Amino acid sequence: MNNTPTRLIAAKRIAVAVATVCATLAAPAYAADDVKNVLDLMLKKGVISQQDYDQFMKDNADAAENKQFKEQRLDKDVAKSNAYILKNAEAGQVMKNGLGFQSADGANTVQLTGRVHWDARQYAQGPYQDRMEVRRARLGIKGQLAKDFKYEIVGDFGASASSSTGSDTGMSNTFTGTDVAYMDYAGIKDVSVRIGRFKMPYSLEQLTSSNNIDAIERSLMGQIEGEVVPAKETGAMVFGSPMSGVTYAVAASRGRANASAVTSTNDYIGRFTANMGQLAGRTDIVAHFGLGYSMGEAASGTTMVSGRTEAREESAFMTGAALTSIATRTRHGEEFAFAYDAFKLQGEQFNVSYTETAGSQRVIKGNYIQAVWNITGEPHNYSNTAGTFGGLKVKTPFTMNGGSGAWQLVVRHSTLDGSDATVTSSSKTAGASAWTYGINWVMNENARVMLNYVRTSFDTVVVTSGQNLYNQDAIVLRGQLAF
Repeated sequence: MNNTPTRLIAAKRIAVAVATVCATLAAPAYAADDVKNVLDLMLKKGVISQQDYDQFMKDNADAAENKQFKEQRLDKDVAKSNAYILKNAEAGQVMKNGLGFQSADGANTVQLTGRVHWDARQYAQGPYQDRMEVRRARLGIKGQLAKDFKYEIVGDFGASASSSTGSDTGMSNTFTGTDVAYMDYAGIKDVSVRIGRFKMPYSLEQLTSSNNIDAIERSLMGQIEGEVVPAKETGAMVFGSPMSGVTYAVAASRGRANASAVTSTNDYIGRFTANMGQLAGRTDIVAHFGLGYSMGEAASGTTMVSGRTEAREESAFMTGAALTSIATRTRHGEEFAFAYDAFKLQGEQFNVSYTETAGSQRVIKGNYIQAVWNITGEPHNYSNTAGTFGGLKVKTPFTMNGGSGAWQLVVRHSTLDGSDATVTSSSKTAGASAWTYGINWVMNENARVMLNYVRTSFDTVVVTSGQNLYNQDAIVLRGQLAF
């Protein structure tokens, strides 16, 4: 019975000793002397053995050494990082895509841009020359200055749209110095100002970049750039997006040649678009509607229409009449697009009217409608602040390890009626329609391959090099790189 209190006291001492040692081991390194004093006392009183004493001392020494090492390494890393930050505080940095630079504060940027479109065309009828060519080769820069000033300058090294009936050397090179060159001021909310050479605000199809159009070439009306459809011209523009899903733009243009040979006065061009899906709160649906309008004067002698097929054959299957006097030229177009999930339906109606001072009026009409299905399920990339479609965001970019890229099927029907604006001829036609069928392989955001079959039907027989043509069938292949 007398041993029980003794054992209890010893157990309590051991428990206290263990708790004390554990606490002291977790203490800062500067308390090592206190730990040693406690352990010395416990050893002297017989609370712990010499073996326990030695082990406690070793553990405490290791813990202090590890903590000191970690603190020294952390201090060294922080100092190194601070020194690097201070050294490079004023330096810029490479942009995420590796093709440009931006200042440290992000206010100034310069980015390299470019595209190469390589085409191969084969025609089933007529004297048209099968060919391979560099359809587009452009290189330029874009970016911003002082955050509010945007700019883009692009040079064009591609082929012209000359006749496919020429020699097998391909289309002539027509490098003219610039494709686009403009500057924006974007320092006012919802209002931007642009001056220079740029795409005029007219037509969903025309404003969609050639890197992102669904078929290899634009529709029959879209082929007549600058006359029937405003294109890249020199002028000034005010544009913006007052709310997400609504856009506006108003421009004054000197015409495609920036000379009185095409226009006697400035053209005034405007476009308004609305995405009803966005306005209704349905971010999964694009219900785009747009209106474009242009008014100005066309000089005497202006050729009103010159047809080119969607297979890019330009042997003048129609002969455009020339204006005999100055005429008021008005152009208006209606556009729509509906996109849901991987499906898109898009179309436009074009009307061009010339009212000559002598009183006669000439009208050119045309339209297109197209359907696109992204087989691999990608949604269509619509910009609510620009009112246009951008490049496809590929779910699984193509790689040799199994990525498939994105695949699309495209079908389009387009028409051109120039009966009011052509020269009557037994060998030319006044109108045409075309079906385009395509399959696109978008390998990634920078590369795609396109294959189109284009069948053009002429309203009347076309006689070229002694051959009677009612249709033109062509297969077109494109390889594309863009950044």
